[in-house]
Amino acid sequence: MTAVIKDFSRYWTFLTAVVKRDIKRKYYRSSLGLLWTVLHPCLITAVFYVVFTMLFSGALPNFPIYLLTGQMLFQFNADATSVSLSAMSRNVGIINKINIPKYMFCISDITVSFINMLFTFIPLIVLVLISGVGISRLWFLIPGVLLLQVMFTLGLSLTLAAYGVFFKDLHHLYGIFVMMWMFLSAIFYPISIVDPQFMFIWEMNPMIHYITILRDIIWLGVLPQVSSVGVAFIYGALMLAFGCVVFNENQDRFFLYV
Repeated sequence: MTAVIKDFSRYWTFLTAVVKRDIKRKYYRSSLGLLWTVLHPCLITAVFYVVFTMLFSGALPNFPIYLLTGQMLFQFNADATSVSLSAMSRNVGIINKINIPKYMFCISDITVSFINMLFTFIPLIVLVLISGVGISRLWFLIPGVLLLQVMFTLGLSLTLAAYGVFFKDLHHLYGIFVMMWMFLSAIFYPISIVDPQFMFIWEMNPMIHYITILRDIIWLGVLPQVSSVGVAFIYGALMLAFGCVVFNENQDRFFLYV
């Protein structure tokens, strides 16, 4: 941990430069630029709302808020982890020229996705105010929820970045997995419709716990259950530890494959 803190202090300028580069690259030649970070979640939420409002809007009050709170967390995790699959190959030129901790590129990818997610709070706040749900003092807990999500996402990103170097087919398979993961994360339907005998499958899904905690705070305006927070922390800590071990054990062999 001490070494990681020293790396951050030493390479902070480099990290910010890479983040700026990736943001510019993502919106290169885009006429709307960063505005897409707001429009993208709004458009996806609008599509989900039109498709599923007839099915679940009656069972779920303030359905757009329910949709957006789930979609914003899941999209952050999906975007950050998907792009991390190619983190080493995309930056091979820098890796071969500069002696820098390779995990910095995963952190850069997550930072870009995290910034995009933060922009999603703009339409979310608008929806909350328009619907009359309002902003409560519980919103001060949101940074803690995001920190738990970042722990899990960083661990998964480090794992995928390492294995993505050796298994090229993982890039294609992970896209299919993300689609299946989305349907198992109760983003656009109430989890109450799930058959109790299969509920254990949903409870094993880490994203369910992060999304539920955020919805408790924003959508329901209630204090999240301690058990949910505990499970979310355990998932995040274990995933982060696993990702660090996998990445550290394999990073010396990256140059043979990228």
